[in-house]
Amino acid sequence: MKKILVLIGAILISAGSTFASQCNFECPGNPYAFSYSISNFTGTNFLAERIANMLIKKQILKESQGKYKVNLQSYNVSALKDGIFKSLEITGTDTITNGVYASSVKFKTLCDYNYIEINNKENTATFKEAFGMAFAIQFSEDDLNDTMENSAYKEMIRRVNNIGNASKMFNISSSSIKIEDNKLVYIIKVAVPLLNIKKELEVETSLKAHNGEIVIDKAELNTEYFKIDVDKLSNLINYLNPLDFSLELMKNKEANMHVKDVVIKDDKINVRGLITIDKDVVTEQ
Repeated sequence: MKKILVLIGAILISAGSTFASQCNFECPGNPYAFSYSISNFTGTNFLAERIANMLIKKQILKESQGKYKVNLQSYNVSALKDGIFKSLEITGTDTITNGVYASSVKFKTLCDYNYIEINNKENTATFKEAFGMAFAIQFSEDDLNDTMENSAYKEMIRRVNNIGNASKMFNISSSSIKIEDNKLVYIIKVAVPLLNIKKELEVETSLKAHNGEIVIDKAELNTEYFKIDVDKLSNLINYLNPLDFSLELMKNKEANMHVKDVVIKDDKINVRGLITIDKDVVTEQ
């Protein structure tokens, strides 16, 4: 049982993979829908659930910083030992995972029957049924700016600058984010050698989910110094999108992530979507 729960915790907290263009997920049939075990009467199932919750939380805290709560519900002790459980919900606040900061995260299973088989000899786990979770992540302005200090994000800027320097068109010295009036504002300090100027560009944007990804919507350039065709900046802005970067760092090759919607409300960015793992996928423990 321990290895099953540790595996679940590790997969969920680093959830995601390639963004699915569509997310058609169906729950498997539930053979436990009308059953009830004696372990539910004796209280041993309740004790097993508490132990499971502690094990998952312990594993999560090996992979991520923050305050976490875990709530796993099972059908009975025997099923749980086999890797079968009813539901799992994980919530976290002020989390840091792989250099990605978030104000809150929540993962909850989609189905009331989940089955993961462990092979201790081969050191593998097999998802005997399709596995799915809904997720909700909230980012603040500070979260995004802290994430943009990640060395991997700075490497993205370096690659962009290599292109800009080669064409002598631009060089980005720094970038940051503001959230004002429920709009995302990119602040980019850039040098334009051809014009011999160094200016700070502010690009105000909305966000939307498109084909399972977060993309820039309705970008407007705010500057008094010179005008640039925003359409020409769109690809660059999308490339440096810290939200997309945040989800990219949380990916895991065994899972599929599909963003359903992204909303900026009360100057916080809320992202909701689904994470799925296909039936018969085999992972290493």
